[in-house]
Amino acid sequence: MRNTQSGFTLIELVMVIVILSIMAAIALPKFADIRDDAHTAKNSGVGGSLTAAVNIVHAAWLAAGGSASSVTLEDGSVVGVGTEGWPENDNSAAPDGSVTAAECAAAWTTVLQAGAPGASAAAGAEYLATAADPVCTFTYQLDAAPARTIAYNSNTGAVTIAP
Repeated sequence: MRNTQSGFTLIELVMVIVILSIMAAIALPKFADIRDDAHTAKNSGVGGSLTAAVNIVHAAWLAAGGSASSVTLEDGSVVGVGTEGWPENDNSAAPDGSVTAAECAAAWTTVLQAGAPGASAAAGAEYLATAADPVCTFTYQLDAAPARTIAYNSNTGAVTIAP
């Protein structure tokens, strides 16, 4: 009688280990960069939300006749609009009527729903608001590099997301 043993030979086990090592070497760099991709995706999602909110406010302004200085949304929040119907806040804080960083942060908070990432003219919020009339720029603060921004032009309603 012959004894037959079943199992893997040493060469077969070594080959499996080599194949798994090659696959890991190829896949690891892809998964190591996933955090950066997540921050980019979050910034894109928030930028898309801001775009939708700006367009909703503009549509409500048009539906109301296109002459009001503010729009009341379905949830009861009141959003100030400019002469073209795009969201902005009261420009009385700036003596020359230009948009300030504080007004940008207030407009962000007003048009986005509760639970959205916060924006502030001071450090500490997820987005830091800065202004260069008529553009409000919101810089993502939870990751240092690369700089992820959302720019909103209160004259045209254009929202630009980078990257």
